[in-house]
Amino acid sequence: MVYQVNTDAELKPGEPVLDWPTRKRVALGTARGLEYLHEHCNPKIIHRDVKAANVLLDEDFEAVVGDFGLAKLVDVRKTNVTTQVRGTMGHIAPEYLSTGKSSERTDVFGYGIMLLELVTGQRAIDFSRLEEEDDVLLLDHVRSLSNIMASLFVVFFWFVSCLCFACFISFVTLG
Repeated sequence: MVYQVNTDAELKPGEPVLDWPTRKRVALGTARGLEYLHEHCNPKIIHRDVKAANVLLDEDFEAVVGDFGLAKLVDVRKTNVTTQVRGTMGHIAPEYLSTGKSSERTDVFGYGIMLLELVTGQRAIDFSRLEEEDDVLLLDHVRSLSNIMASLFVVFFWFVSCLCFACFISFVTLG
């Protein structure tokens, strides 16, 4: 498959960030792509490396999930298939690290980290944070901000991980 992407869309540190409607478009386009892989492909496709760098944008900032080098085809009848852990640190779900079992939920975790990057404008792993705190991972950094933020974060991840992408897309497009 060949897809026309926006080669001028590279975002650099210090430059203006995406406006909120554009961020929402990127988030929804990515969710739609993952929903297609998880719900409409037979066999299902688990991407295993969902992150901002693997989302291509066209000139209208419409998102297309790309880079399927780590993807796995999943036979829905086999639920306990273990694989060697692959992916990008900071985006890998803890249960995938501990069990070696990838699933739609591991893609959802990576998507959640990508959403945090999209909302905060920070990278999933940032060693410069070590100068001021102990948290290199964006996930840990957000958790440590405050108890209220941590609570919202837990609710957010629970919400995203419990819903299918179709439900999430419906919820976000209502607002």
